[in-house]
Amino acid sequence: MNPERTSRSRVLSAVGILCLIVASAAAVPAQKAQPAKSPIEPITLNNVRSVLGTANDFVSGVTDFSQGNGEVIITYRYYDADLDNYETDFANETAPRIQALYKRFKSLDRVRFQVIAISDTEPGIWKPFAEFVTDRKTIEELHWTGFVGRYVMEQVIKHKK
Repeated sequence: MNPERTSRSRVLSAVGILCLIVASAAAVPAQKAQPAKSPIEPITLNNVRSVLGTANDFVSGVTDFSQGNGEVIITYRYYDADLDNYETDFANETAPRIQALYKRFKSLDRVRFQVIAISDTEPGIWKPFAEFVTDRKTIEELHWTGFVGRYVMEQVIKHKK
């Protein structure tokens, strides 16, 4: 057997196989690249606290969180240092936080806020302040923080304890 002919035969075989691979790859329709879906962030107590804050004796924030019946229930402790203008101060503080909550959690829709506040007559005592519900459609329709603040204040006044 001629070694030169065997070597040429191998090269031709390799070229033939390569042509078959290229031809079969070209025959397969190209798939369009799918945009990567961003994972939906879970709505947990710690994640909600990272947006609304963690309550303590001198700071407003979330004390409790639960989910059920198609809504998220957030217990929010509101601390007002000057004990004046509760409704206005509360709305100004929480409206941008509520908007941030809806922006961060894309699956979030209906939220029931149960708000407790420090008593203006009995320092150190926390009492029910208001309970109201928000939903994604309403928050998105309001667009600007000023309008969301007014909406939150209206809800607080309407549902004040």
